[in-house]
Amino acid sequence: MSYCNIPSPATHPAKSVTSQESARVKAFVRAAMKRNGLTEEEVRKCAIKAYGSVERTMEVAEIDEAEIATAMKTVCPNSYLAVQVGHKPKPGEGVTYSQLRDGLIIRVWGGDLEKLEHYCLDFVNHEHRYILAPDDVKIYTPETLFCPSTCLLSMEDAVEKANAKSLYLHAMRQDPNWETYLVCEGTVLCITQQNYPDCFLHIPVCAVHDSTLVLQPW
Repeated sequence: MSYCNIPSPATHPAKSVTSQESARVKAFVRAAMKRNGLTEEEVRKCAIKAYGSVERTMEVAEIDEAEIATAMKTVCPNSYLAVQVGHKPKPGEGVTYSQLRDGLIIRVWGGDLEKLEHYCLDFVNHEHRYILAPDDVKIYTPETLFCPSTCLLSMEDAVEKANAKSLYLHAMRQDPNWETYLVCEGTVLCITQQNYPDCFLHIPVCAVHDSTLVLQPW
């Protein structure tokens, strides 16, 4: 009787999940690792938690990127350079206000990126003159797919920290009190103040002229 050699299971290990993935998925994971400063394990864990699989997360991200690209072409059909951020409200532009405490108010307006579903905000005094955020006030973003809640930086601080001044001259400080923040519409920000209760600031989806934003206790 002859016997054929049948390799034991140990010589044919099962293919791992990562080896079966497409090149697109692997590229998506690598890009997410680089963009967010995460390990591969962390990226995969976040993706599965959010949408059940890395593949589905990639599909959602691609749809979002396509929508953003389409919106950019609508806003700026000839060049992205026509979009500038960091400007204060233009005369007649719709602005909403929310008071944090005496002499400290948050101002929100659309700016150049309103059609891209982003809003600008800054701090003003009782005369509605822009001021720097007081040292005891911090703004925190909500947790997202690959990023935990973080302290929101103004565009000027972000540009300085990234050493990208030559690319974003329009976002440089025009004077010592100049400071502007950029945030996606519909975002719920947490604002902390020393000796004051934490508050939620709901950024509108569609700002109403002269309306008032509502701050809710933590």
